[in-house]
Amino acid sequence: MPYFTFTTLTDPSVTGNTATTATVSIAVSPSAGALTATNLLPGSSATGTIAVSNVGDVDVLYFLSADWRAAGTTTATLASLLAHKLVISVEAGSPATTLYAGSLAGLIDQPSPGGRSLAAASAEDVRLTLLLPSGAGNVVQGLDLDIDFIFVAKQAV
Repeated sequence: MPYFTFTTLTDPSVTGNTATTATVSIAVSPSAGALTATNLLPGSSATGTIAVSNVGDVDVLYFLSADWRAAGTTTATLASLLAHKLVISVEAGSPATTLYAGSLAGLIDQPSPGGRSLAAASAEDVRLTLLLPSGAGNVVQGLDLDIDFIFVAKQAV
């Protein structure tokens, strides 16, 4: 049969313990209309800038995705064609570091792997350049897309 031994301490408490959590948070500016590309012709481009600020209290890694969809009378199939034809270049910092260069459709969780580091209480400009390549062809004439640029952050480890 098991037995137990109990010991009594004079002061069995441990006081003064704390636990706090960090805040992971980024802000972007402007929140709308950072890149407007109207009447693009093959070989032409448009550029916009988004300021990304780490408003949390820890260093973060951030990622960028493009959420695009058909606009106006453009069908979903033709929107997909246009998103695959458009080339986007994403650069950040000074001197500029390329975070992504490729099709708009491929701008998902970039830069990959690992994300872009941004120290607590710091900010940087992210420059987006959207290009309709000269070889895009007539099939993309008159097509329209709405594009949201989505920034997501996680704590840097």
